[in-house]
Amino acid sequence: MGSNHARVIAEQAEAVLAMVVDPNGVAAQSLAERFGTASSTDPADLLRCDAVVVAAPTQHHVDAALPLLAAGIPLLVEKPLAHDAAGVAQLIAAAEAAGVPMMCGFVERFNAAVVTGLARLTGPPVSIQCVRHSPAAPRITTSVVTDLLIHDIDLVACATGHRSPTSICGVLTALGSAPDVSEQADVVLGWPDGPVANLSASRMGQRKIRTVSMVSGEELIEVDLLRQNVTIYRHVTHDMVGGAYRSDTIVDIPFVRHAGEPLALQFEHFLALVRGAADATAELRSLVVPHQVADAIESCASRVTLG
Repeated sequence: MGSNHARVIAEQAEAVLAMVVDPNGVAAQSLAERFGTASSTDPADLLRCDAVVVAAPTQHHVDAALPLLAAGIPLLVEKPLAHDAAGVAQLIAAAEAAGVPMMCGFVERFNAAVVTGLARLTGPPVSIQCVRHSPAAPRITTSVVTDLLIHDIDLVACATGHRSPTSICGVLTALGSAPDVSEQADVVLGWPDGPVANLSASRMGQRKIRTVSMVSGEELIEVDLLRQNVTIYRHVTHDMVGGAYRSDTIVDIPFVRHAGEPLALQFEHFLALVRGAADATAELRSLVVPHQVADAIESCASRVTLG
């Protein structure tokens, strides 16, 4: 992700990629040369920057971010903010104490199909289903909860006004070759007044699937994040005709307006936070629920090991 962020910054007319920092000097120099900028292996050099994107492995986020926040430097931190709830709370508290903008790399918030689908909801959702499946990814050694599922937890949070669910249950599945790493998560989230959200994320699939389905009292909205399309269904009538059941449904396929690459749109929002043109307090508060729910799933879900 670091190289993707570097590319997006280098292409941004209103920002300058000032430096690439990586403890691997060869990697840092190679990426820096690709985009015509400086490289370093010393994180202290970042203190000369106006803002920083932290795209290190998750276990290093807290150590990388805290000195920068203390120095008053705005941060875009890749998801998740930290590898545990204590680290997340520490970073949010540090950003609040310093009065510094901080956002998390929830890039699906800027996915055109997601934005279109959420905008077409005419009432509060009563049911949400998300499927985020991928083939095996041996290079990833973190839980599927913080790797994949957290994106859909965040989308559900966006659709429900960032309210914390009162019911969380699920099953985490690991493989016998790596029993400590969850490769699949099947979770149900509930609120007393709705909705119920069924989320499934997996790195044990045979193909890539990215779908979100939202049902309100007026419509069913299906979002295919891979094909970037949205389909809306509205049930109109149903009756028995000639001894057979018949129903009529209106199908609407709205135009999905692509304003740009989601990662670039995310960075533009980060620049707005840095300039004070976006609400940094609201942004920070929006990070709480997805991380709390992800941590609760890791803590309370049943666990199954295959093989």
